[in-house]
Amino acid sequence: MSHHEKFTVGTLSYNKKGLWLVFFWLMWNDFSIMLLEQLTSLTSILMRDRGASYTLMAVFGTVGGVLGMWINPFFSTWSDRLRTKFGRRRPFLLIASPLFAVSLIFIPYMPDFYHYLMRFELMVAILNRLPVNGEVLFIGVASIVSGLFNSVVLAIFWYYYWDVVPEMVLGRFNSMSWIVTVMSGIVWSFFLVGYAEHHTKAVYIGVSIFCLSVYLMSVWRVKEGNYPPPEPRKTKNVFEPLFDYFKDCFSKPYYLWIFAVTLLFQMGNQGNTFQFFYLRNDLGLDLTATGWITGVGLTATTIFGVTLGYSAGSMIDRLKPIRVLPATFFVWSLLCLISYFYIHDKTSAASMACLININLFIFTVALGAVTVELFPREKIGQFCSAQAFLYQTIIMILNPVVISPFFDWLKFNRAGYLWSASFYFLTGLVSVKVYLNWKQKKKDVK
Repeated sequence: MSHHEKFTVGTLSYNKKGLWLVFFWLMWNDFSIMLLEQLTSLTSILMRDRGASYTLMAVFGTVGGVLGMWINPFFSTWSDRLRTKFGRRRPFLLIASPLFAVSLIFIPYMPDFYHYLMRFELMVAILNRLPVNGEVLFIGVASIVSGLFNSVVLAIFWYYYWDVVPEMVLGRFNSMSWIVTVMSGIVWSFFLVGYAEHHTKAVYIGVSIFCLSVYLMSVWRVKEGNYPPPEPRKTKNVFEPLFDYFKDCFSKPYYLWIFAVTLLFQMGNQGNTFQFFYLRNDLGLDLTATGWITGVGLTATTIFGVTLGYSAGSMIDRLKPIRVLPATFFVWSLLCLISYFYIHDKTSAASMACLININLFIFTVALGAVTVELFPREKIGQFCSAQAFLYQTIIMILNPVVISPFFDWLKFNRAGYLWSASFYFLTGLVSVKVYLNWKQKKKDVK
């Protein structure tokens, strides 16, 4: 990057120093939100340790999904069209992130709240009639509420990045972003998750307050530019935005193939839960050990990212992320297959975690940049939300009805590796089709 080179996105323009300053604040933004996401992973452990089945956990996930299924499309489309002096994305982040952090703090206190209510005869009569462990029920309900606020943050924060980071450096930005994400994972895995085994409440409170403070500061410091007026509505029909939304997003095969890639990928990710409980329950590894495994894998990614990450981002920018993405799915599938046969203790799990995380680094860098190639920038929030809406709805139905009952019946957590390997391979095949469609579309435009 030349010292005097200008970098623009919309009405924003940066020199080299200004660009690095934006990167600095957004890296803290990424660190804090990813650390909060790590904290949410404790919820399933709290529920499972209190006797919850996979199916029951999936039911809570589905209930939360039903309640929140419109959050992504509604807030994404709303943010595309919003015009305020603070921008179109920042108002949502500044309001939703405190609610998310505070709601997280309440989760580990839910068993205490349940036992407090059990001091009253009326509540005993009501709660004892429910066919669910009371502690699990209260944790599940609190996690649903927290998940709703989290959905708003997750629906917006990537669009915020795309609105303030010039497209020509997105690959490099995503490389740096992933390094910071990995660093948050290392902090969590080596220093926090083991502590959470016996000091759960302290971890929830400390992480939530720290991350909220950092996140609000970064969002406040990185300003958005000005946007052209949104496309006017054709009629005053209140349902017109809904009709336009589904017509734009679900009527063209080009976009449906992209959505299919995301759906298959997320189906593959469903195996992660059972892989974790294979380590925890079948191999008998506690949170300190599983945290060490994750930390070793993330450390390997950090070494790779620091030494080769920027170069990898530049290479991906030149090769085009859409060409790189299919290869990462095929590699991921192979690594999951190897994991099924190879992982039998802490050391073997850590070895595979290193390889998987390096591939994940390349995948994330490519994915972060490929979205702006595939979707129209002026409606990127709308299309991303439609993508999420489709896979979340389908998984929300399949998880409690098919996936979790299957693993409850199978009682073989190790099969989670085979599950992921199969779906990642299918994802790779379909992503090749998406690449061919993109290539044809480029020719048609010319």
